[in-house]
Formats: sequence, structure tokens, C-alpha cells
Amino acid sequence: MRQDKVKLGWVLRDSMQSTGVWTFETNAITRLVEQAVDVGFSSLEIGGGQSYQIAMQRGYNPYKIIRTARTAIDKTGKTLPLQILLRGANQLGFKHYPRSLQQKNIDLLVDAGSTCDKADALIIRNFDALNDFENLRVSIDYMVRKDVAAAKVNEMLVKKGQLPSAKRLHVQAALSYVRPKNFDELSCYSTNYYVAYAKKLMAIAEDAGGQLDSITIKDMSGQLAPDAAKFLIPALKALGLPVFLHCHSTDEAKSSATQMLAIEAGIDGIEVAVAPLAGGTSHNDINYFIHGSTIQDIDTQALVTLHSTMNEIYGSRVSERKDLKISLEALKRMVRIGIPGGAIPFILEDISTQVCRMLNVTLETALDMFEQQIISIQEQLGHVPLVTPTADIVAKQAINNLGNSARPAAYKVIDPRFCSLVLGLYGNVNNYATDETIVPSQSLVNEINEYCSSIEPDVAGKRINGVTVYPNPGRIAKDKHPTASAIEEDYDLFEDYVNEIHRLYPHSSNNYGSHDECFVLHVMRPAGKTDRLLTTNILRPTEDRLRFILKGTLSLLPGNDIPESRDYKADEETDSKLLNALGDYDGIVSTIQDLVLSGTKESIRSRLYDKMAKIIDPICAESETAQKNRYFVERRFLSLFASAVFWDLQRVCRRTGNSSRDDIEERTAFKLERIIAFTLRKRAVEGRGKAQSFLS
Repeated sequence: MRQDKVKLGWVLRDSMQSTGVWTFETNAITRLVEQAVDVGFSSLEIGGGQSYQIAMQRGYNPYKIIRTARTAIDKTGKTLPLQILLRGANQLGFKHYPRSLQQKNIDLLVDAGSTCDKADALIIRNFDALNDFENLRVSIDYMVRKDVAAAKVNEMLVKKGQLPSAKRLHVQAALSYVRPKNFDELSCYSTNYYVAYAKKLMAIAEDAGGQLDSITIKDMSGQLAPDAAKFLIPALKALGLPVFLHCHSTDEAKSSATQMLAIEAGIDGIEVAVAPLAGGTSHNDINYFIHGSTIQDIDTQALVTLHSTMNEIYGSRVSERKDLKISLEALKRMVRIGIPGGAIPFILEDISTQVCRMLNVTLETALDMFEQQIISIQEQLGHVPLVTPTADIVAKQAINNLGNSARPAAYKVIDPRFCSLVLGLYGNVNNYATDETIVPSQSLVNEINEYCSSIEPDVAGKRINGVTVYPNPGRIAKDKHPTASAIEEDYDLFEDYVNEIHRLYPHSSNNYGSHDECFVLHVMRPAGKTDRLLTTNILRPTEDRLRFILKGTLSLLPGNDIPESRDYKADEETDSKLLNALGDYDGIVSTIQDLVLSGTKESIRSRLYDKMAKIIDPICAESETAQKNRYFVERRFLSLFASAVFWDLQRVCRRTGNSSRDDIEERTAFKLERIIAFTLRKRAVEGRGKAQSFLS
């Protein structure tokens, strides 16, 4: 009978990814995190994986989401380690990144989500899709060295009677689990394989002067059977590190049985989901385990509150869950093939829309054909683990192969990522039980080389077919590794772009994220996304706020329009007095900038009136005419304010690609532009050049 309690971690990020139902809204994240603290989870997975890309596509800064969660925990005065998922050399993107970029991203993650307390430090779960230890070498080495250095700094500070200041981290290596073809102890993915693989990762940490903090069995699609777990877990536990189990509920009965047996076998922690994002291709619901005598204690009343909040945030969106729309038969078929839970709905959709329609077959027949293609491809590849990104690569090529059977040879389609996988550019498949490297069949390598050779390189040496870049033919040499080819790329263009955005839109940029965050986000942006993604993410909140302020300001003017004065000269005289009080256009910006960039939208009107009084009161005190026409002077102030907002809105919209004139009458836009021209002309006449200040 085990004496220690099994830890329960909540995988909120993977629950959203597996079901396709996301939220990144600050208030929602804050509430969920605060309540997770009250429940007493041992960890909370909040970021990494596909959430990094999804957050960017929806306009959010993923580092800021992690920072929001950390802030929410700190305010409670309690502890709850946050957890993120990292993909080794791929980090949070889909290619091998050089050492400097991997280190910069890790620094940003630790800064956003960790603390100086090792027990509450950010857990970085680090895995490689191929289980290639070389793909994890740089990140493990750096994280271990970083944590060792932080421990020494904190120890020194404590000895001096000071508070620790260096943030720690929990370095966790994840083993991508694949069901072995047989129970031969020397077969690939056997217990011996995983023990030997874990030892290699531990050796990297030891060479860095420290050690791994824990190991996780990462079972992406409910592949780990109870009888296999019975041998694997004790064998890994014998290495002397805590061992955790990450197991999807794709096959719910099997996965719950595996988790129960894992508890008996000595697992240190398991991971759960919370309804309505539990079950299906997600994870087993926490209610399966909370009453077990060997499970850690949790606050059941706090769990009731969390369930209520989860239903409030996600309950009305349960119909969006893609996994619940899959038939049980299709789900079982995909589990048997080994497709990860989160990928199943999307791959089934591709099969339905492409294979069924192109070949005019039923879904059942298409699944038979797809399974045979997967088996064939895996035989040629050497049975790669099916996890991000390999699962998508292999599945897409299986679908392409079925389509190719109906296409003329000249229109054959091979995914460029599949070409890179075959040519070794993602790393190696190793059988650690025999210390052998498994290479794809020579016939497959020849086919890929021939296909890539048929695409002529351009003047820059790139083989581009349409908008897709293909690798050069030739499998990477046995004595080389793709991590070595991930040289310190010339990121000057990326750096220049981010520098330019921060120079032109400093306030909006800083509101979105730091320079380093924007740089890494831009480098690791989702595939197929252009420079405009970062620009839009930075400027969209500012654009929305400018539109709101402009609409609100115009509503304070008669007829939502710029008022006509007694005569044009009076306009200019009044504007000149206001500009003199403000100090020209740059003065307008500096005076009203805080209204635009900070505070709640609801308070803008009252703050605008306060600002207007501070500017107009002295003018009216000095001029009887101004006092007599105060109503008009106030309207002109509002017109200047609206013009400054409109001019910056035009500037922002040129970058986001939207129209600045939406919801504005044409004559009003014309008058606003006329006022802008006057304020800028005044600068030019006085020899002070172009305006230098901007609201955004």
C-alpha cells in the first residue's frame, strides 16, 4: 500500500486544444486560475503547445496570458505551479530554431510564469515528436544551467539577509509514448527503449551541472495499455525521478483503467480535465479520481465553484466541441491508428472533404483506405511517434497519397514537411533499446529526392512550388543532425521589422508585449501568416479604442458633426489659441494621450471634460470674447481632439488594412482632415517640421 499521495494536475490548455473550445479573455483566465488555487491542484497547465499559435491568431500575446495567470496566483498568497508545453528544438513553432532563439523564448516563459520558489516554479514540460534526444539537448542544457544559476544567486542573497530574486524553473522531460508492435524487450518503444531514452535525457541535464526535476509519460491518444503501464512506470521510477502520466481519454475506459493501474504502480501524478471540457479526446474528468484514498486532498467545495465557473464560460459552447461530433466507431478507428486526440477531428474532416469526395467513397471505406496508407507510410518511415507535428505531417501525406491515386502523375502532391521528415530534417528515429538509428526505406528516400529535384531552385536557391518551400534533395548525413543546421540565422530583417513597429507605434507595441516578446512571436508565428499578423495584433486594440473614442467624441458635437463657426477666420483664431495653449499638434497628443491609451472606456467622457476644463478655463479667463463664446471654444476643442484621434486612426488603419471611415459621414471626415491639415501646417509655418508624437 503506497503511503504518498498521487498529485492531480489540471491541463486546462490541453483540454481547450483537444476540444477546440478556447478562451484567452483576461477575466476568464483570472477567475479560473484563482479557483484552481482554491481547489488545490498540484499544477495548472496554462500555455504552450498549440495555444501559442491559436492565441496569436486571435490577437492575444501568449506570454501575457501566462503572466496574467501568474499574477492571479500571486495575489492569492498561495502556491500553484504553472505548466507549459515545449517542443524541444521546435520550441513553440514548427521548425528547428537556433540556440539563441530557444534561449530567448525560455527566458520569456520563465519571466512570465515563474517565481523564486522552486516549489512554485514554472514547470516546462519538454518533448520531441520523434523522441530524438538531440532535439532536446539545447533546451534541457540551457534550462538546467539557468535553474542552477538562479539557485546560486538566491542562496547568496539569502546569506546576505536579502530576499531571493532569481526565478527558478522545473525542468520536466516528456517521453512521447507509442504502443510497441510486440513485447520484445529490444523492440522500438519497449520498456527498455523508454528507460534508455530517459537516461540519455538525464545525462544531458547532468552534463549541464544539474538534473531533471521529473519525467512524464506523454500518451497523446490513449495508447498506453494497463498491462504495459504495469512494467513501464516502475522501470522509470527506478531511475530516481518523479514520474507523471499525461493520458488522453480518447478511449475513456482504457485510459481510466490505465490511470488506476498507474496509481497502483507508483505514479507520482496524473492529469485531469474539468467538465464541460472533460472526456472525449480531452482527459478524464477529475471526478473519476477525487475519492480515491491514494489521491491528494482537494477542496471539494471549491471544485463545485470551479465547475460552475467552467459551465458559465464554456457551457454554452459545448456544441462547438469537435470531438463530440465524431462517431464512436470513427473515434475507435483513429485511436487504433494512433492519431492524437486533439488532431482527430481535423484529420477526419480532411478525410471526409477530400478522400470521400475525390474518390466518391463512404467515410467507412475512406477510413479503411486511410488506415492502410498510415500503415504503409509508417513501415517506410520506421514508425515515427504520432504527435505534433509528425501526426499532422503523416496524416496529411496519407490523404495526399489517396488523392494522388486519382490524379495524373504530373499533379502528384507531396507535403513539403513530409519531404523534410523523410530527409531527416526533423531529426532521427532511434531505437534506444538497441542503440540503432532507424532510417526510412531507400525507395521512399528516392521518391522524395526525385520530387524535390523536379522543383527548380529560384535565384536565391529556394525550391518553391506555388508559395511552399521544399527542401533540397538528399538525406542528411548520418554523422550530422538538423540541430546543427539550425545555425544562427540572419534574423536582422525580423529584428528590423519589430524595431520599426515599436518606433512607429511605441505605446501600442508596449501595450501588446515587450520588444523581445514581439520578436519571438514574429519568428514563431503560425505557418502561412505574414508580417501583418503581428502588426494587426499590436494595433487592433488601439484601432478599436480609437474608433470608440472618435464615435464618443463626435456624439458630444451637434449632429455628430464638426460645428460651423461664425466665419472661417474665427475657426482659425480659436484653433490657434487652443493650439498655443496645447503647444501645437504634438501638444494635443501629449495632452490627451492618457485618455486614449489608459483607463476604462466608460470613464473617457468624464476625463475628457476634466481635461477640456483645464485647457479652456485659462483661455476664457484671459479673453472676454473667449468667455462669451465658451460653448463654441469647447466645441472647437472637441473638434481638435476628434481630429487628432481620426488622424491616428487613419495611420493605424493603413497598417491593419481596414478603413478609417467606417461609421463616419463623409462630410465629417472631410472636416476632420481639414483641421488636421491646419494643425500640421502651423508646425511647418513655424519651422518645426513634421509632427513627432502619435497617440498609438
